[in-house]
Amino acid sequence: MKKLFLIALGLASFNAHANGCPGQFDPVTGICRFQGNNGELIHYNIAPPQSGSSTPPPKKIIYYDVKVPSKFGALAVSVKAGYIAGSLNHGSKEEAQREAVKRCRQGSRNTPCKAITWVRNGCLAAAKGKVKNNQFILSDAAGPQGTVEQTALQNCRNRGATECEIIMPEGCSLPQLQ
Repeated sequence: MKKLFLIALGLASFNAHANGCPGQFDPVTGICRFQGNNGELIHYNIAPPQSGSSTPPPKKIIYYDVKVPSKFGALAVSVKAGYIAGSLNHGSKEEAQREAVKRCRQGSRNTPCKAITWVRNGCLAAAKGKVKNNQFILSDAAGPQGTVEQTALQNCRNRGATECEIIMPEGCSLPQLQ
């Protein structure tokens, strides 16, 4: 009789801790109840036992906030010389405009140049077309990669010009991981 009692007691103790709960476990709710060291009643959830195939828990997704500095580009034009210049991949709008004006002056033999457009994390292009009296009109565009040349041509046509053509192909100032 003593052996039977000890076997029953041993099996009961295995069952109590089989699910990881040192106290009373409710299999329906998955809650484990036991008394803590200072006498308070502690409740916590234990995942219910899995039946059939054991599917591993989903992997935790970790997101990283990567800060990539913006890049700026600009176009400048000399109306007197009919010259356009661009500048790409600068740390600020002002720096990009200053460099575009500098390049325009160098290419137009120091005629006055003016920054006409700029872009942050995007692309630039320019087109020219003919208007009345054989004069030319300049059209610029700034926007997402792959779109600005068509936008520059459309802007040229919208301003009443014919024979519009790209004179400054798409150039992009896009942030890059280093």
